[in-house]
Amino acid sequence: MLRSLFLLTALAFVSGCDSQDSLLGEFVGSDQIGASSRAVAGEAVYTVVETAYGPEVVLGLFVGDLFESDREAYDYVLFRLPGERPGVGAVAIDDDPGYRTASATLARVDDADDVLDATGVILTGTDGTLAFTSVDSHGFVGGSYSFQAQGVSVWRAGRVAGSARGQFEARYVPPSTFRRIDLGL
Repeated sequence: MLRSLFLLTALAFVSGCDSQDSLLGEFVGSDQIGASSRAVAGEAVYTVVETAYGPEVVLGLFVGDLFESDREAYDYVLFRLPGERPGVGAVAIDDDPGYRTASATLARVDDADDVLDATGVILTGTDGTLAFTSVDSHGFVGGSYSFQAQGVSVWRAGRVAGSARGQFEARYVPPSTFRRIDLGL
C-alpha cells in the first residue's frame, strides 16, 4: 500500500512538470509591428538589479527559450520598474518612466552583432499598463500587460509603431542570468 501511494505521488509530480523548462515561468501574448502581427509564447523571468537610482525590477518575456536571446539575435519584451520586488497592482507604462511608472521595450532583431547586417525593430512603450495579479513566496509573479509602442527599424531607416499584449507567470532568477545574455543590465 505504501509503495502504491509513493508511485501515485511520484506520477503526479512528474506529470505536473512536463519538462525541465517548466521550472521557469511562461508567457503567451501577441504583438503587432506595423502591419505585421503574430502570436508569441516563451519563457518569463524577473530579477532585481541595483541602479544609480536604486533597485529596479526587470521582467523579461523571451519568445521561445530564454537563452535564444543573446548579442546576435533577440526577441523579447522587457519591463523595468522601480522597487525591490514586484507587488500586486497595476503600473502605468510610459516612454519617460518615473517613480511610479514602468518602461517597456519590444525588441526583435537578427544579426545584431553586425551593424551592417542587422534587421528588425526596437520599440519603446509609450502608453499602457503592466499589472501584477499574483506574487507568491516561491519566486513567482503573475499578471498581464498591454501597451502601445514607437521605435525604429534597424534595417530600414524610419519610425515604426507597434503594440503588445499578453499574460505571464514569471519566475525569479538572479541578475547574473540577465547579464549572461547581455541585455545591458
